[in-house]
Amino acid sequence: MIEGMRAATAALVGALCGAGWFGSLEPSMQFLCRDSGLECVIGLFLLVIPALVIIWGAVGWGLLRLARISPAWPTALVGTAGAVVLLFVSTFVLRFLQVRLPEDGGVFVVAFAAAGGYALAAAVTAGYRGRRDRTEHSGQDG
Repeated sequence: MIEGMRAATAALVGALCGAGWFGSLEPSMQFLCRDSGLECVIGLFLLVIPALVIIWGAVGWGLLRLARISPAWPTALVGTAGAVVLLFVSTFVLRFLQVRLPEDGGVFVVAFAAAGGYALAAAVTAGYRGRRDRTEHSGQDG
């Protein structure tokens, strides 16, 4: 039950971060690409997109810390990586199946991919508690 809540909370954080990332992509493109050209494409793929992934990954870490999901940093790191992989896979599958989405449908694809990545990361990192110094109580009385 608690693991399900953990995954659901992480999925919500991932969906928010994915939608935020997608929403911040267009203003960043307009700022960088005032005129079309090769420098726009190179700057977009080498600078803007990775920077936004890092920024929204940090936002995801902060939201996971706020939601008291422990440990937050592996969940945010694995969730961001998983979201990127799921986004590439889902984009490839949608193009292969020739699915036509509405004009604003991209935000939903990114949000669902990020939600899936963060939910999977929460499930994978659920048993990880970080390094222990063996001073914790092991459950015996006495």
